[in-house]
Amino acid sequence: MKLDFVIKNGHVVDPAQNIDQVMDIAIKDNHIVAFPDEWECDKVVDASGCYVFPGLIDFHAHVYGNGSNCAVHADYLLATGVTSAVDPGTAGSSNFNSFYAGTVLASKVRIKSYICMYGSGQIDYNIIEKFDRAEYRPQDIKKMVERYKDNILGVKIRMSKGVATGIDAMDATRELADELGIGICVHTSNPVTPLKQVADRLKAGDIYCHCYHGWGDETILDENGKVKDFILDARKRGVLMDAANGRMNFSIDVCRKSLEQGFYPDIIASDWTGDKYNMSNTAKNLPFVMTKYLELGMPLKEVLRCVTETPAKVMNMEGKIGTLKPGAFADVAIFKMIDKKAIHKDCKNEVFETHKLFVPQMVFADGEPAFCQADFALMD
Repeated sequence: MKLDFVIKNGHVVDPAQNIDQVMDIAIKDNHIVAFPDEWECDKVVDASGCYVFPGLIDFHAHVYGNGSNCAVHADYLLATGVTSAVDPGTAGSSNFNSFYAGTVLASKVRIKSYICMYGSGQIDYNIIEKFDRAEYRPQDIKKMVERYKDNILGVKIRMSKGVATGIDAMDATRELADELGIGICVHTSNPVTPLKQVADRLKAGDIYCHCYHGWGDETILDENGKVKDFILDARKRGVLMDAANGRMNFSIDVCRKSLEQGFYPDIIASDWTGDKYNMSNTAKNLPFVMTKYLELGMPLKEVLRCVTETPAKVMNMEGKIGTLKPGAFADVAIFKMIDKKAIHKDCKNEVFETHKLFVPQMVFADGEPAFCQADFALMD
């Protein structure tokens, strides 16, 4: 068999297959394939000394770069090893058509979406959403969900002071999500109402977003630093905990104490926006954020599961992305792990220091080389 690409000698980690070993990967016709007994290939990549991961999934990245000053162009993600993303409600019903045509269809990165409950979405830092039953346009949202049912995963609401009026905003969101048979992604930082009221309204598959935030009157920890019972109950019934880092939505103290109790995130995401991508020491990119969890003691396979297998399931693309299983799309990220100090800051500017960094070497998106370091070459 003539193969398009072969990646040899890399340390493959694929939680979906429980693989953690040095092995080779074959690509043909934009899919991962099992090695045939006889094969030939003109393009063989030597990944010796590197990790080979499924293409990473950034489950919370604002990628409506053509329509929002808060967002980033989606294909900027490729050079970081991210080949799939979920936009968490940058667009609302009034601009989702534009977002879909100009971003989802036009990008190499695979994108799925939540649609904002506020009609205009998040289009500028100076224009604040209004999450209130009276402000919602449920009929318009229904039209978008019906038109883009293969893309829209659910509705997005921010239950924060200054943008939400109270728990009725969440109730109206729950009612609409149930009517449409879709999920909810809820931003929980700086909560306008007790977090128990928010968590108790979430169901299996819903996203409790920014689970390690330290902003506002309440976090997931009680006065003794223990994860609250209603958060544990939410997880038991299938609510997914998204760490979506961001700038104001992460507390190293809350995160550390939670991890020490074994309360790991289900999803690790960057919350990329226009004010923090690439240059920021809060959420520079997804691999940068991942190293923080390694330093805090999460095993590599569990960190990787949070950016591959689990988000792929939520995106209804299990077995297609987030894995290197034969038959999956050929989205592959090759990294070196280097020894280098890095400074991370949280919502209170508290500094957390890490000593390892993932450095992308080569990235395949849909079977094509989408990024390659200048000194990373094919085998002779």
